[in-house]
Amino acid sequence: MAAFSIFFPRLVSRNVTLVCRISNASVPNSVIRGASLVVPKLSFSTSVATATRSKKEWFEVTYEKVDGTKFTVKGKEGDNLLDIAINNDLDLDGYGACEGTLACSTCHLIFKKEDFDAIEDPCTDEELDMLDLAYGLTDTNVCVSLSGCGFLGVYLIGAMDCLKCFSPSLLCNAVISGASAGALIGASVVCDMPLNNVRAGFLRTATEARKWTIGAFSPRFRFEDYLKTGLELLPEDAHIRAKGRLHVSVTRMRDMSNVIFSDWESRNDLIQTLRCSCFILGFSGMQPPLLHGERYIDGGYSNRLPVVGTHTISISPLSGDVDICPEEKQVLGHLKWANHGMNITYANARRLYRTLMPPPPHILNQYYHLGYNDALRFLRKRRKLQHNR
Repeated sequence: MAAFSIFFPRLVSRNVTLVCRISNASVPNSVIRGASLVVPKLSFSTSVATATRSKKEWFEVTYEKVDGTKFTVKGKEGDNLLDIAINNDLDLDGYGACEGTLACSTCHLIFKKEDFDAIEDPCTDEELDMLDLAYGLTDTNVCVSLSGCGFLGVYLIGAMDCLKCFSPSLLCNAVISGASAGALIGASVVCDMPLNNVRAGFLRTATEARKWTIGAFSPRFRFEDYLKTGLELLPEDAHIRAKGRLHVSVTRMRDMSNVIFSDWESRNDLIQTLRCSCFILGFSGMQPPLLHGERYIDGGYSNRLPVVGTHTISISPLSGDVDICPEEKQVLGHLKWANHGMNITYANARRLYRTLMPPPPHILNQYYHLGYNDALRFLRKRRKLQHNR
């Protein structure tokens, strides 16, 4: 979460109580005032000592490692946290290897949003660039919402590839929600499957569908067979990896209400949920699949763009009220369909047609690159906003 992170050695000022999340060292000097941080890896807290030397107050600082080991040492007002750790020869492997020269992104702190907002010194472009490379960096309650979009799921793959390349920390622990193709790609991401292979699967299926006059709606084209082949590639522990991180939108057949699943008892349970989320009457067959005694169909009927978190990044190949989507200049109107605000444009009409009637593979590959570039534009705009804060 580049928005709420800073590097390790910021200065300690008087009257500060800190409980922080740390992942290893290097940074510009800035003063923390009244900060309160949250932790899992390495935490520390400070309390003011009674003695003072050279008119500077001494602080008692406690570092706590993930295994519960604690180190309580002293540091003076004005010392940064890295200096305190090094001066007291603490057993913290790798911390401060670059001596605070901003040579890597290993060490950083993660703040609650309200505490980050209280810091007066803004993040520099250099700091934000370095934070984007930090391992394990996470945002606060980030949800990446992937729309249902059939064969144009290749656009979503392009966008996710871009996020993984330029902001890997954003996807590290983000919750991913999706319907239909969005749910399939979300499952691939949380299970750490190569997106190039997922993209190849979309292209193969589209190529087969194009062999028939009415495309994927031909009775001789069995979409379920291609879907099954792709789902069998999910790892054995897919349901464990997806629990709590993947939210799949489905539509309950008996009342057409939306249901979102995020917890599964087995890999087969997860696979069946994904089958339901992708089931389109006529396209996939006429008998919707059963899940826990109920019949469900495509989540796009009731919620095409599920949002399950406070901070959401939405992605869709259809332009509209979405964070990452194609840009449109000539908009005829606006339409909201199943929680997806879309522009009424000729380009969107063509894209809607192509979700189920796929164009040639080279055109689908253009959508992949469009998604990649649109995501890159979003990241640049996001970084600029963070810097202006």
